[in-house]
Amino acid sequence: MTTQSDSGKAEDFDNIDIHEPNFVLDPYPTYEHLRAECPVVHSEHYGGFWLLTRYEDVRSAALDWQTYTSSVAGVTAIPIITPRTEPMLPIELDPPRHSRYRALMSPVFAKQRIAVMQPRIEAIAGRLVDRLLAQGGGDLVADYAAPLTVETLAEFTNLPKADAPRWVAWIQRMFDVTQPEDSARASAEMGSYIDELIAERRRTPGDDFISLLMESKVEGQRLTDKEIHSFCTVVFGAGFETTADGISVSLYYLAEHPDDQRRLAARPELVPTAVEEFLRYVSPVQIFGRNAAHDVEVHGRTIGQGDVVALAFGSANHDPTLFPEPERCILDRAPNRHLTFGAGVHLCLGAPVARMEMEVTLQEFAGRVPSFKLAPGEGITWKKRGDRRGLARLPVVIDRTTN
Repeated sequence: MTTQSDSGKAEDFDNIDIHEPNFVLDPYPTYEHLRAECPVVHSEHYGGFWLLTRYEDVRSAALDWQTYTSSVAGVTAIPIITPRTEPMLPIELDPPRHSRYRALMSPVFAKQRIAVMQPRIEAIAGRLVDRLLAQGGGDLVADYAAPLTVETLAEFTNLPKADAPRWVAWIQRMFDVTQPEDSARASAEMGSYIDELIAERRRTPGDDFISLLMESKVEGQRLTDKEIHSFCTVVFGAGFETTADGISVSLYYLAEHPDDQRRLAARPELVPTAVEEFLRYVSPVQIFGRNAAHDVEVHGRTIGQGDVVALAFGSANHDPTLFPEPERCILDRAPNRHLTFGAGVHLCLGAPVARMEMEVTLQEFAGRVPSFKLAPGEGITWKKRGDRRGLARLPVVIDRTTN
């Protein structure tokens, strides 16, 4: 069954392509139109999926894992990066198994550990800003966001820092939807690297993330190498890519809004609320896939059992029913109940680390960088996936004369 919109049938809005270049460049006009006219839309692209766009629908689906299950391997990314039958742990499991596996990662991202690690992350950010100041600017993706997030990941997992550039290259290639063959090669290369790390830790255990997993048990059984491999793949991807994207687009906004640069510099107490607003405004994870566990009707449209259901977090975070003037970035916005990290049992475990990295970034730039703007004559480059939102290139210049 379908419902009529003011301008036509629901099917008139179907077949959206979330990776179409114009959508990738600016998805928000499309989201606005869909929220108003057809909040549940179907697409035949990428194997077929439904897209939920309103805040309440997205939040309800995120909370309702019994209806919108995560326990179907491979549907969290649209399209699937690498076809597989085994779940990525723990994000492609539901309770109670999800809870048991998720608990293994909790010590890595515990609040007490974050507090201990923060001075190290501040030192990394300070060193990167030192270099930007010495150069008079640079590419805030290659020279700041990427190295900050990947070195932070290395600190938290105690994995080899020297390999960090390889992680960055693999993840960037894996998420390039325009080059599927190279994306598959990058996935295979990173998979081989992870297997080598696991084999090395089997021979020589240490105090790193992989060794921790090797000593862990679920239901009395130690993890297999395949399960450890799955954990590592998730941590490498989620621990680097999405945080770097959130930082890069936040800095892009500030580069184009000098008044807000000055405001943060004059009122550093705004940094925590500014972080939350950038998380909402940027929404680095725009779309995340689930799977319908049974038939469900939403706004008069029937989603069939087994259908892929995409939760448009980016659209939900710009829904005017929750966020007045959603297309404005308001640094002291409150309340700010964004869904950037999801909701419910699948709330992102690494959210406190991402918040900390963004907070450190805003403090460093507000306190030490007099003023920065987009480099004249040089363009920015957006990444090419519509289910993520981030920059591949952000050249800026620093104006030392401005206070």
